[in-house]
Amino acid sequence: MLAGVDERLLDRVPQERAWYTSLGGVVLGTATIAAISMYFAITQAVGASSWLAVFPVLVWFLFILNVDRWLVSSRLGEGWFRRVPVLAMRVLMAFFFGVIIAEPLVLRIFETAVIQHVADQRTEALAQLSGRLKTCNPVPGSTEPPAPADCKATETFNFDQSPVATLRELSTRRADAEALAKTIDGDSAQLRAINDMARRECVGDSGSGLTGQRGVGPNCRRLRAEADAFKRTRQLDANGVKLVNLRTQISELESAARTSHAAFEAERETKIEARVAEERSHQGNIGLLERLGALHDLADSSGVLAVGIWAVRIFFILVDCMPILVKFVGGSTTYDKLVSAQLAVAERDLNHDIEAEYAEREALLRKRRAEIDLEILEHKAELNTRLHRAADRLSERV
Repeated sequence: MLAGVDERLLDRVPQERAWYTSLGGVVLGTATIAAISMYFAITQAVGASSWLAVFPVLVWFLFILNVDRWLVSSRLGEGWFRRVPVLAMRVLMAFFFGVIIAEPLVLRIFETAVIQHVADQRTEALAQLSGRLKTCNPVPGSTEPPAPADCKATETFNFDQSPVATLRELSTRRADAEALAKTIDGDSAQLRAINDMARRECVGDSGSGLTGQRGVGPNCRRLRAEADAFKRTRQLDANGVKLVNLRTQISELESAARTSHAAFEAERETKIEARVAEERSHQGNIGLLERLGALHDLADSSGVLAVGIWAVRIFFILVDCMPILVKFVGGSTTYDKLVSAQLAVAERDLNHDIEAEYAEREALLRKRRAEIDLEILEHKAELNTRLHRAADRLSERV
């Protein structure tokens, strides 16, 4: 039955029953392998086993069973010129079905390596995501490089607190303190120069701008007055107090900046961990496309593994092509010849029936034409009779 034979016709050549029974077994075997492959494909696609997979598996089993049955039951034709094109078309169909059937089986055989590779890829992707998020959200004022220009909006975070304002104020206070320190240093240097000139004048040192007279004279008092006036005018004492206050503020701002940095980093880590956890939850079960990609990567990474993968793949493809190959290798059997003879007889009988039907229709058509011609003649005769009667009546009246 699975080989698509006519049992009554096969009874005439019982010697070939075993061969066609084996051919039917090959068809059943390929359909069974196809069903197992479909089950693996469905479970790998959804990531779990389910009894609902029985329905598509059964449909796929029956489809492949009928396709292979058609491939082995229909005739290949007589002669190489007729057999080769038909065989090539059927082998091509079997090859494509074999590729579809073989892939889930190959994935199942190398499942351990495939799952491990996918797990490594997912771990690497999460690590890259974490590093990318950290790069796109640097801590302000730290030694971390600024965020790259290609950072997307989904890669940047909004933080509840940021050390930016503290750092900006700290920078301003440092600049003010540095400028004030320079001013104080300059004023102090000038004040020391004036005081030194007054001291030298009071002790009687000689030199440019000095009288060389010892004692507190007019010049000595004038220079001391200038020093006092310069100190009051430049507000050296007030500036000193102001500088101390600025340095105190700077110290407090530095402490606040360190605290803010720590809070920023903690919040960033929390947000990164949440985003990574969200991405991990989206990964879900390992699907069929991920498995195919992992199998391709494994084949590219190892020549030995690639040979093993292709060996298994080619094996299952050949298994699916086996029915048509067995049919072709077996050649034309006596049963095939009986089928051809029976088809020839049936064709001749059909042609005879068609010719007889055609002849019968021609006869009916000729009969119908004769009846129509007879009716026309009768009608003409009746018209002539009526015409003669009318002429006789007219002549009698005249």
